[in-house]
Amino acid sequence: MILDNLKENGNIAKKEDLVKKLISFASLSTIYRGITRLEKKGLIVAFDVANDKYIAYIGDRSNKILNLTIFVCDICNQRFWLKLGNTTLEKIKREIKKLYDFDSKFVLYEFHGVCKSCLLSKSSNPLSLKKGGDKS
Repeated sequence: MILDNLKENGNIAKKEDLVKKLISFASLSTIYRGITRLEKKGLIVAFDVANDKYIAYIGDRSNKILNLTIFVCDICNQRFWLKLGNTTLEKIKREIKKLYDFDSKFVLYEFHGVCKSCLLSKSSNPLSLKKGGDKS
């Protein structure tokens, strides 16, 4: 159930949302045991982004790397999963392998900044970009 749900949703889900979808089919403890087993088997990876917990299906990637890239708007807290070309990311992975002899199978790039909507709202109200609506 867990893997099917992840595969149906682009191989990544917020842990809280995944649990909400599955709770009508299994108990909370069964869902969390399933997540733990899948992590131990190396089929999924759990990680945090901007105080939220996520799960990604990585499957059998013995010779591939999973690159996840997210942009987090520091104003409105929206999250955008970005599609970046693997060529650039593979270059970074190879350089890390060369310099540190470290072989990555999962890489998370987390960028923080301001999204287009917040930037546009800034043009009508320059004070609106202060975090948390602080107008001082």
